[in-house]
Amino acid sequence: MTHVSRFTGSTCALAIGVLIASTACAAQPAQSRRHAVAPPVAGPATPITGAVKDASNGLAVQQATVSYGDQSVRTNGIGEFVLNIPTGTPVSISVQHPAFAPFQKTVTAQNGVKLDIGLTELPSVTVKTTAGVTYTVDIGTAVFAYALPFSSYIPSDNANFCKPDGSEFTPNKLEFRKIVGPATSSTLGTCCDGPLLTASAEMKTGGTTPVFFKDSCHFTEVDFGGRDKATGLFRWVKFTDVAEIDFP
Repeated sequence: MTHVSRFTGSTCALAIGVLIASTACAAQPAQSRRHAVAPPVAGPATPITGAVKDASNGLAVQQATVSYGDQSVRTNGIGEFVLNIPTGTPVSISVQHPAFAPFQKTVTAQNGVKLDIGLTELPSVTVKTTAGVTYTVDIGTAVFAYALPFSSYIPSDNANFCKPDGSEFTPNKLEFRKIVGPATSSTLGTCCDGPLLTASAEMKTGGTTPVFFKDSCHFTEVDFGGRDKATGLFRWVKFTDVAEIDFP
């Protein structure tokens, strides 16, 4: 009687009744093993220092925002900052300030590295005073403002005017061609129930119109301010001292 023998796990066939050592057994090919390549690991964070300057004159830029990833720091009074970035790994940092074009740079942190960053200015506003002094301020930082007693300025990118018919007129600073002063005292009952200041505004859309400073109602001080390009410091000028403001 013929028996069929089975061997669990055998890789070669057994002939019925007779064990045949088969030299034709195919060798099992070894499967190649693929090893995952780990991405480069960033080194420990290194604090790097830097200085942000106005590329046109070398003045320090205060309050510029320097960012990397979720980090964001402001430059100090002399334009310097400290930022922690991975050692030896190229990363991109960005610098922003309303007076300058945005800046981006790829840097690699190493001990002792200091960054010098020069920013490109945006267009300027020229402020001429009744005293014959001219200031050049950045359009990005230029603001209209009124001063509350015993408080700080309340600034805005938009003027807060009334037209001669009493209607509100709140154009953005980018809409002006020029404002001609100095602002003088006047009255306009449909805008203010007391004295207020008036001047003349020329718009980029064309036309010149008298404007009444709504924020100056009852002798509140109204000013124009911005970062002075000659000093890098913020400067305020009262509209009663403004001879002319020319916008870019």
